[in-house]
Amino acid sequence: MCGRINVSDNEGVRLLLAMLGMEVWPSRDPRFNIAPSQTLDVLTVNENELAHEKMTWGLLPAWAKPGKFSAPLINARSETIHEKPSFKKLIAEHRALIPINGFYEWNREGKVKVPYFIKPSDANAMFIGALFQPPKPASAQQESERAQVCVVTVAANEKMSQVHHRMPVILEPDAAINWLHENNRDALSDLMRPASNDALSITQVSDYVNSARNEGPECVAEKRVNDLFD
Repeated sequence: MCGRINVSDNEGVRLLLAMLGMEVWPSRDPRFNIAPSQTLDVLTVNENELAHEKMTWGLLPAWAKPGKFSAPLINARSETIHEKPSFKKLIAEHRALIPINGFYEWNREGKVKVPYFIKPSDANAMFIGALFQPPKPASAQQESERAQVCVVTVAANEKMSQVHHRMPVILEPDAAINWLHENNRDALSDLMRPASNDALSITQVSDYVNSARNEGPECVAEKRVNDLFD
């Protein structure tokens, strides 16, 4: 599962993209609490060149009839991605990367859902693997729709499993390039594996992040264990 994303450090993202040889990327206001249905900056390949595209987080498959899904799909499970009608064409033809500074996950403790912020241990940004649904062609009377994107997830590693049983596919720069260009099913499947236990730093944060309406550095502020006002 991946249900909330942090893209708040432009410089960290820029340095990550430079590892792929990409020099141009839009500078955005920091976004500490990006939720499904909002816009994400996504990296794709267009005519063998790396390209930036703005996409809506959450996709409705092109084949789906109105009312088929109660909500857009925000995650795709790696274990069934090659077989599911919603994803099998996308994994073959429409893969993307989402550069992020971190993501949030919630661990249920009794009746309480406790939020955690997960970020790279030794860098300021990382790539997560994604699929995208291209927009339908626009007619003369309609504006072009925005492409839709969802995050590919795998079973959590041992460290992450203490918070949640799923995690995004996290890709080092070399693997990220392969994710965009590879056409072999087995090779793609090999890229969809849990990150190592030492790849991520996990911090409990306050419940300020629980509401998707909240923004700002408070979202990643470490939980104060002895705060009487919590």
